[in-house]
Parts: sequence; structure tokens; C-alpha cells
Amino acid sequence: MMMLTVRFDDADLLRASDTLKAHDVWTIFTHRKSDGDAVGSACALFEAGTNAGKIVSWYSPDKKLPETYTYLPHFNDFQTCEDFTFTDDGTLYVFLDCATEVRSVSGYDVTAGINALNIDHHEDDTLYARVNCVDGLASSTCEMLYRVFTSGGWEITPRIAECLYTGIFTDTGGFTFSNTRPLTHRIAAELFELGVKPEIISDHIRQNKSPSDFIIWAKALERVKVFGHDDIFAVSMLYQSDFDEAGADMTGTEGLSQMFMTLRTVKFIAVATQYPEGIVRLSIRSREGSPFGAGEFARDYGGGGHERAAGCTFPYPAECVIDELEASIMRKYHECCCAGQ
Repeated sequence: MMMLTVRFDDADLLRASDTLKAHDVWTIFTHRKSDGDAVGSACALFEAGTNAGKIVSWYSPDKKLPETYTYLPHFNDFQTCEDFTFTDDGTLYVFLDCATEVRSVSGYDVTAGINALNIDHHEDDTLYARVNCVDGLASSTCEMLYRVFTSGGWEITPRIAECLYTGIFTDTGGFTFSNTRPLTHRIAAELFELGVKPEIISDHIRQNKSPSDFIIWAKALERVKVFGHDDIFAVSMLYQSDFDEAGADMTGTEGLSQMFMTLRTVKFIAVATQYPEGIVRLSIRSREGSPFGAGEFARDYGGGGHERAAGCTFPYPAECVIDELEASIMRKYHECCCAGQ
């Protein structure tokens, strides 16, 4: 799959704002395995809509959201939904942080002309909605939403600011990732002025692991395998039985892949997780020095994301995932080496 080049126009911000204002009923969708940016943007938009007198609902395929974000308004308004029935009844369907429509609930038909708005920052976004507001250079969907709000003159209350800061903070790794731009810092500063307390948000996000989460992380650390030229690759695996024995849920793995990037030599890491239905999903990270990016690898398996952070489903039984994953990474490595000759 070729990565698409998203061409962004500042006029898209006002178009997105006008679309939100023009509809009285909003249905928000976030992606499977929602992270801080997905949750933060959904909570921010939910709050903005409620303040504006809109009727708002929020759905995701997730059975549970990461408890890290319980401090955000409307966290408990989230509803689990695998299959959604889209209708042409005047409702505005808003997809947040979803590079493709298949990352969220099923049932959306790209060809049906459904009244949908897509607000995102993934460079491989397929622009599947009637109205698309996508900037592949933005740090996060929360950054995009802030720009939509300011473009359209929406009031950004302290509660909304807290939500937006959460998504920006998490998707930039606390302003340490390469997607952090001067604009990102300027927006963060403006959110400070609106009442955000960075030290409190940081504590909520970084000091919020449960004992069962630590057991899961210990399992992943125990199984890590480092390999390749100069040990630049690493893989690990978590099985459904690990979660059952620890009494943990799948949301406790957030941040685990990034933690592996602290290994001195490692430039590319893939952590595989077996889900209850037997599906294995990869959480992938890469950094400068990797011969290929996380997004590039994920797209080989129908996934997507950024070149530094991505994910996909891995089509192998759990018992052979580590061997197959190592082989896949090495094949990709040799392909890149040959292409560069």
C-alpha cells in the first residue's frame, strides 16, 4: 500500500468548524485501541458540542478505554459498538484520529455519501469523509481540533483545554517526538494560559499504572528479543493468558512500545499482543537509524499510522508470532538494503 500525501489547506479548518456548527446532532467515533489523542479529542469535542447545545454521542469498538484518562470530562459517556448503522437523518458523523474508516466501527460506506467529517493528523489518511480536515504535519488530532476551534471562534474552556493538552502531550511523547513543531509548543502555551496545569496532566498520564499493569510489562520485558545488524531491532509478545493471570485488561499496555525504545541500540520495536478473539495486533515504534519506518512496516500488513508510531494486525497464530515477526522484519531489512544499492 502506497502512503498517501495529504495536501492540507488552512481553509479546511474553517470548513470543519462550519460543518460542526451547521448540525445539531453529532455522533463521534474514535479508533480501536484508543490512545490519549483519540480520547482527548473525543472528550474535547463532546464538551464543546454540549456547551453549544448539540446532542452528542461517542462510539468506539473498544470494550474499555484506558483508565489513565478517567480525569477527562465525558470519559464515561463513551459507548462500545462494533457495528453501527449510519443513516441520512441529519446527524453529523465525526471521525477523530482515524486514518481510515475501518479503524473505527464497521458499517460506514465510503461511496454512500454519508454526512461525515474526518478530523485527523495521519499522513496516510485516505480522506474518506464528505468533509476532511487532515494535516499530516500536525502533532496530533487534538492539535487539529484546537486549530478548528480557534478558526471558527469556538470558546475553549478550561475543561476543553485540558482534553486538548492531553492528546498533544501523549502523541508527542511529552513534546519529545519529531512531530513536535514550534506551533505545537505555541498551542501548548496558549492552553496553559487557559488553565491547564502541566504537572497535574503529567501525573495523571505517567504516574497511573496499576500493579497488574506492571506484571504485564514485566512479562513483555522478560520476552524481549533483540536482533539484526548492530542489534537495531527488537520484538516482544504478550499472550491472552498473561492478562488473565495478572487480572489486567488490554488497556494497560499503553506506553509499553515506547518504553522499549529506550534500549540503547534499538531503532525499531514491534510488540505483539494476543487479543481475546485470538487476533494478534502489533504496536510498532521506530526512530532515526531504522532502515524503515513503523508506518511503512504496518502498511505491509494493512495497518497504518506514522513513520515513528503505527500498528496493524499480524496474520499469524500466537504460538508462532515471534518467529514470524523476526523473519518479517529481516525480510523488510534486506529489501531496504537491496533497494539502496
